[in-house]
Amino acid sequence: MEKFINSLPKPVLALLAIIVSIVVIMLINPPHTVCDTQEAAFRDSQKGVLFITEVNKKKIPGSLARSKEACQLGNSAGSCYEYFTALKGVADNIGKGSSECLTQIFDIKEVSTVMNDGVELMARLAWGVKPPEPGLDRFGWMQEAEIAIFCRLKNVYTRAKGEEAWTELRKKIFAKLPGEEPVVSSDPSMAAATPKSATAAMSEQDIWNRSLFSVRCDAY
Repeated sequence: MEKFINSLPKPVLALLAIIVSIVVIMLINPPHTVCDTQEAAFRDSQKGVLFITEVNKKKIPGSLARSKEACQLGNSAGSCYEYFTALKGVADNIGKGSSECLTQIFDIKEVSTVMNDGVELMARLAWGVKPPEPGLDRFGWMQEAEIAIFCRLKNVYTRAKGEEAWTELRKKIFAKLPGEEPVVSSDPSMAAATPKSATAAMSEQDIWNRSLFSVRCDAY
């Protein structure tokens, strides 16, 4: 091999060296694509909300985790306002990406986690601690503003990941919903019995009819 290289004319060797250098540089620092640029813009738009921000070399967690906790504890339109607004902001900024870049942005670990958690929490809050009655009760305390945000999450989710992924997420959430009212023991020393899951107590169609997933999003 060494003899072969030494036998090559110097101009050929120089050209080979240049080609090898370019390949190495591209492997180490691949060129930015349009989607990379859109991802960078998304990350910048979500600093301080979804992503950690740094102030005077101090890392500050995004506000979304805190607002989610407040929503879970308060379980009301007022306590969930900040969290739902932040969720809508995440969805809106994902939706600004071109169709070919939506999946790349959605697949950022923090983004997919927040979107999955957001859909699940909204469905859980609407469902409540026991199966709601079919009809308007399936929305719980949620009004048009909150339902519109849920539909916005669905729209972006299905555009980025497809209907199959949305269906899979819905089924996972169905399995976590309570299928009966929890029984509280009169004996404080005894732990409360874990209620049956919705999937163990009723059909998928019945769960669908009672859940937030059955909302007609074309109306929102």
